[in-house]
Amino acid sequence: MTDELDDGRTIADMSDVRGAVKPEHRSMSDITSELQDNEERTMVILGTLKAALSVGLVYVVVFGIAIWLMLAAWT
Repeated sequence: MTDELDDGRTIADMSDVRGAVKPEHRSMSDITSELQDNEERTMVILGTLKAALSVGLVYVVVFGIAIWLMLAAWT
């Protein structure tokens, strides 16, 4: 591999960029205070659980197919 020398050209002029806008950090008490209703809190928890389980199910199916293919190829 050869060493590439800096030819002095500007790829991206970053001289304008000052501080980027940072997202607002909220405490956990602020977030939980927005969920006043127990039914709303339950729906948020169940939605999060459903999303996590669906992602997990995709991994289980993909790894199961990969293991099945490996067993089929090697036996």
